[in-house]
Amino acid sequence: MSLNTWMICGLALYVLFVVYVGFLGAKKIKGLSDFAVAGESMGPIPLGLAFAASFFSAATFMGYVGFCYAWGATGLWIFLAIFMASTLGFILLAKGVRNTNIELKSISMADWLAKRYDSDVLRGLCSIVFIIQIFYIAGQFSAGGSLLSGMIQGLDYTTAIIGVTVITVLYVTVGGLFADIYTSIGQMCLMIFAGVFVFISGIMMFKGGLTEVSDLLAAQNPNFVTVLNPDSLHMYSYAAVFGVMFIEFAFAGQPQLLNKIMALKNPKDMSKMIWTWIVASFCCLLVMFGGLYMRAIDPNLKVADMAVIEYVKLFHPIISTILSVAIVAALMSTACGLILVITTCISNDLFLQTLVKHRIIPMEQDEAEKLAYRMTKVLPALIGAFSLYLVFNPPPFMGVMVWIGISGVSAATLAPLIFALFMPKLANAKAAIIGAIVGEGVYFYLYLIAHIERSVMAAGACGVIVSFIVMYVLASMWKEDTKKAQAIRDAKLAKK
Repeated sequence: MSLNTWMICGLALYVLFVVYVGFLGAKKIKGLSDFAVAGESMGPIPLGLAFAASFFSAATFMGYVGFCYAWGATGLWIFLAIFMASTLGFILLAKGVRNTNIELKSISMADWLAKRYDSDVLRGLCSIVFIIQIFYIAGQFSAGGSLLSGMIQGLDYTTAIIGVTVITVLYVTVGGLFADIYTSIGQMCLMIFAGVFVFISGIMMFKGGLTEVSDLLAAQNPNFVTVLNPDSLHMYSYAAVFGVMFIEFAFAGQPQLLNKIMALKNPKDMSKMIWTWIVASFCCLLVMFGGLYMRAIDPNLKVADMAVIEYVKLFHPIISTILSVAIVAALMSTACGLILVITTCISNDLFLQTLVKHRIIPMEQDEAEKLAYRMTKVLPALIGAFSLYLVFNPPPFMGVMVWIGISGVSAATLAPLIFALFMPKLANAKAAIIGAIVGEGVYFYLYLIAHIERSVMAAGACGVIVSFIVMYVLASMWKEDTKKAQAIRDAKLAKK
């Protein structure tokens, strides 16, 4: 059979799998909590795989591979940043969030922050900020369109992204987090295979292994084998590399990842979840070497993000199909998690817990809860449609679009999260709100408005640092207010 035929069959089987699992998940959903955090009922290994599946997206399998193709070995800084900084972030943030959620019973990051600070203003602010993640979703759909239109003859980019969007929206709408986690197990197995295969195949392809690859890259451009590449968007200086490391640390606190942590049934199993992540992440990140291999093979690709697609075409159609489906799995698992988070933020945090709770929208509680749950059946389609609007023209580097969303969220939320977990005596609601606004403002100004910083990750890191400083100064000034607020919060919890 031709590659086209194998691709169509492979994708058909994969679509049947995710839709079937989506409908299995639907049987377990009884309300908003089940939709958002699976009723806090999941085991550590499935959640560790789901955490990794949501973490590793099309940015990993196409965008970061594209970085390595465009800028050489310098791109591997992202490998190191994810494996070290993100793992550290996961270890530091995960246990604290899950342990405190025993008491808080939150179903989203915005919900957790609001309850921890006793502030629905912070809840509403975070919910609005999380909507920036639509750029992240758009990056996944863009990658899906590029991949499928590049692998299947006769399939155009627009049709491809519409197909990916429809399938993703369908199974997240029907199955919620149950479907997200269950499909993630199969998706993660495909991604692990893809990463390991790409790495080993390249070593076998080049007789001199990585040494030969390095020599070929150096012959094209000496900067391809230097520690820093001045031509790179993100790794052109040690300060920029620090920004990459910092944002990858912050990535562990992203809302689509924290909801996986909140779903863990037994907090004592957190170490098993973390070790599952460590093994899975290392295997997945090996795919980045595909960018270096493809650069050595063909330095004339017009679009760097297509490097992994061109590389998988070098193998038997069955292998090419498996690898391609793995990339589709990566982008769909991430998009699913993001759609889930944004839907929860709008239906629960903005509508139910802010607008209805404070009588901005006058409704009876029972009626409002039913409406909020019904919103989860409509919002995914609207989010998917808006994401499509952003990607009818693919960006030069899909990874940049992804990091617009990630950096935007981190600039506003990481400081309040860290203060709540590690500096509770300075966890002041007003300071958190102002710090979040200032951090987000700095990020927007540096990257999106004034274009002072060319690395979106470095701009995001600057936003986080400024947010942290502002929050620390203000919280230090308002220590007495923090003590009073803490006493009120403790009293409320005691009543519950």
